[in-house]
Amino acid sequence: MSEMGWTDTHRRWNALQDIEARANAGTLDMLPWSPEYADLFGDRDGLAAALRSRWEQARRAQLDSHLPEHVLEEQWCRLHTRHRGVLRLLERYDATRADEADPVPA
Repeated sequence: MSEMGWTDTHRRWNALQDIEARANAGTLDMLPWSPEYADLFGDRDGLAAALRSRWEQARRAQLDSHLPEHVLEEQWCRLHTRHRGVLRLLERYDATRADEADPVPA
């Protein structure tokens, strides 16, 4: 994947937001893929990495370890609920990748 300019960065950001919205609304069962996503992310691993990076960024930004434990737990639950669709997509994608990596016994 070549260096991205503003237009490609904007397209990538919009694609991630669209995927997140559809996943969190429950309209996606599997990681989506299209020629546009191939152009933006390179491959499915690149798309999964971008979604995972956004989740990690949201988690780091919204969970303050200095909060009281009960508040931190409440915030974790809200954050996880808000991103449950994306997390489900990533779990399914990881499971599919693991299945592909495991050799089938003869």
